[in-house]
Formats: sequence, structure tokens, C-alpha cells
Amino acid sequence: MKRAHYKTPEQIVAEGFAVLVKGLGPGGALEFLHQYETGQGDYTKERRHLLRNVTLADLKKRLLPATRRRF
Repeated sequence: MKRAHYKTPEQIVAEGFAVLVKGLGPGGALEFLHQYETGQGDYTKERRHLLRNVTLADLKKRLLPATRRRF
């Protein structure tokens, strides 16, 4: 039976980044990583606060004209 080979978190990050660079190029790899930055604050609480007075009807009214322009 084959023995499991465990990697440190640092090894996994280094190997993962190497795969990203190989597949996407250096710029693409950095752009991909920027999509997963850790933010600050409580997104759920902020979203609820910002959208507290927005109804489904409001969203439809704003989104329908935009979707009709695309098609």
C-alpha cells in the first residue's frame, strides 16, 4: 500500500501558484488571486443595511430595462 505524502500549507500555496502561473501566465495568476482577496468588515450586515428598503419590485424595475437592451 502506498504511503500518504502530506504537504505543508506553504508547499501547497507554492505549488498552486506555480500551476496558476503556468496556466494563466504571471498577470493572469495575479488577476485570479485578486478575485479572492480577504476583505474587511461584515459583508452580510452591510448588504442587509444597504438593501433594507429595496423590494423585489424595485429590483425588477431597475433590471428589466437593462436586460431588454442586451437582447
